[in-house]
Amino acid sequence: MNAFLELYGQIYYHRMEIRMIAAADVVFDAWPGSVVRNNLLYAADKIFVEERNMPLRELIDTFPLNVEHPLYKELREGFPKGYVLTDFSHSDLSSSVTIKKNEIFSFSLLLIGRFNDYKSYFFQAIREMCSRGIGKPLTPFLLLDISEKSLSGESQIVAVAQTNLTEELRYPIRLADFIQEEESDEFSEITLRYKTPVILFRLKNKKNTQLSYQDKSNRFPGFYQLVRSAFFRLQKLYAVYVEPTTYTPALFEETVTETYLEKAGYPLLQSANIRYVSLQNTQKKEKVNEMPLSGYVGEQVYSGYFQKYLPLLKFMEGLGVGNETVYGMGRYEVEN
Repeated sequence: MNAFLELYGQIYYHRMEIRMIAAADVVFDAWPGSVVRNNLLYAADKIFVEERNMPLRELIDTFPLNVEHPLYKELREGFPKGYVLTDFSHSDLSSSVTIKKNEIFSFSLLLIGRFNDYKSYFFQAIREMCSRGIGKPLTPFLLLDISEKSLSGESQIVAVAQTNLTEELRYPIRLADFIQEEESDEFSEITLRYKTPVILFRLKNKKNTQLSYQDKSNRFPGFYQLVRSAFFRLQKLYAVYVEPTTYTPALFEETVTETYLEKAGYPLLQSANIRYVSLQNTQKKEKVNEMPLSGYVGEQVYSGYFQKYLPLLKFMEGLGVGNETVYGMGRYEVEN
């Protein structure tokens, strides 16, 4: 049993699938995740969360950790958000997509931990976004429905058009569900598929010119780096959206973490077919694309002993790893 991951067993998310119909032909002249994210945040400014006495947009950007928390200094300048947009129906990694009149456009909204308490406000923001319109030209959409989805394919419709049907969510996706009672130690082979651009290093020029681990590996997204990135994203999401006010020291001790990660460097790369792509982000008028959505897509095959890390990697498939996960970047899947 993976006792270290068990400490994080309470972390969970819910997956909502949103389906909407275009009122006219419309073009998304950037990656759909960028178009939806920016329009959803614009709408969230207009949705007031009564119990927190602030707009939803402000709530999304509110940092909850206190100064005593071990991750406070690291995260105070930037922390992972409590939602992820992913699984866009129109997403072939091209620079733009066209949605025809009366065509269904769909995507998934993942709400992490305590952010599920505000799901009805996110639904309001989606309705506001549809009413205002998105794309070029600015085009209204008709919200068909919002369904909660389980990993096994079960679903329930939780909202339609202007009406919420239920407040009860049935299908939490928990890390604990991926942790097995017994760990086998068999030699095996796995395939990693990077479905949307995965970037496991900082794109901005560094102030510190000293070579990092990523620099020394030519920024190649290897198995160790994937596991490391997945773990640290899990750790931060747990701290911010599950237990922001209390913590178990073992969750954040560097020596414990490094002990967990040490065997992630052992698997042998058998083959790799990946490429670096850069997707169009939405742009402000008369400005260049200052923050492209870049990373690697493709497939890698590894052989080795993986059981220790599969629960983590399987759980994090939906949430993504690396940079710009709110846009749907960093999506991968593991086949074993």
